[in-house]
Amino acid sequence: MKNICFIIFLSVIASACSKSSSSSSSESSSSGQGGSLARFTVVKNFLYMVDWSSLKCYDISQPLSPVLKNSVPLNWDTETIFPYNNNLYIGSRNGMYVFSLKDPSNPVKLGEVSHLRSCDPVVANDTMAFVTLRAGTTCGNVTEGLYVYNIKDPLKPEEVKLLPMTTPIGLGLNDTILYVCRMSDGLSVINVKKPGEPEILQTIKGETFKDVIAYNNLLITYVSNGLILYDISTPAEPVELTRLTN
Repeated sequence: MKNICFIIFLSVIASACSKSSSSSSSESSSSGQGGSLARFTVVKNFLYMVDWSSLKCYDISQPLSPVLKNSVPLNWDTETIFPYNNNLYIGSRNGMYVFSLKDPSNPVKLGEVSHLRSCDPVVANDTMAFVTLRAGTTCGNVTEGLYVYNIKDPLKPEEVKLLPMTTPIGLGLNDTILYVCRMSDGLSVINVKKPGEPEILQTIKGETFKDVIAYNNLLITYVSNGLILYDISTPAEPVELTRLTN
């Protein structure tokens, strides 16, 4: 219970920062920020957490007294969770799943896309979802790369593009620019204005990039020895601001 309360505390702080820093967020969007490898997120007054086999929903309207409202069985080797516009996009080793939050206390599965066993972070916007698949001894044998899905109809996600690339993992989206972490292969900056024709603009080398959060004009990257913060006021041209080492 202490761990749950600590996570809730961090999530509520992130939620408050997001609300005070971003006036453009819609009422239906997530009220918190997280990387694509996150296993928990806050949407309004609810905390959603995934483990390997379930999606848990907590009411945190009273943060010191969280209430478990629902536990939805998944059984899909669940790994990541990403919120957008009253939906949850859940990445697993077997596919991507879309859940509706029309009733926040009762997430309902809308659609899914299955693939060969792999590791599967995901981010999304109104019409498109971006998924990275990487191969390996624990992730399975797949074609590594960036997979782009049309999610205009969340009941029937449709793959529109595969951009092959090595060792893709965490990713973040800022309008029409996508940032893909590629471990020791760098951080790729990708133009997705035309989602069916993603274009790698540059790849920043020199670190082992694992995950990323695009927050307003700040890009927070998680690397092997800490964090690197970039100015992305020009989204396609990240400028390093500072480093926080472990």
